[in-house]
Amino acid sequence: MIAYKYPEDEEILVHYARKLKANDIIEIIDNGYVKNANGAKLLTAFFWQMVDESVKDAEQGLDAAGHRDLQAYDEYIMNTLRSYLINAGYEKEWNDDDEPGQ
Repeated sequence: MIAYKYPEDEEILVHYARKLKANDIIEIIDNGYVKNANGAKLLTAFFWQMVDESVKDAEQGLDAAGHRDLQAYDEYIMNTLRSYLINAGYEKEWNDDDEPGQ
């Protein structure tokens, strides 16, 4: 199961999944786990999309589910998802789609 550091992490993930119309990600969040390598790839790709979107929101002074310190939450969420995926055997999927430009 995905173990969030803070309850706000899950709230922010759901916020961006809805905003980006990522229904497959909402299902993963609701289930609390990915079912296979494809799900791990989807979650990883979504995370980086979410980061891009949260940067735009922060620049515009917008919040995510009532939270404003989006950079800190992005880091918490990254640590949570990275740990979960690696422990679940999906290290390759996390690393294959690691942050663009790296």
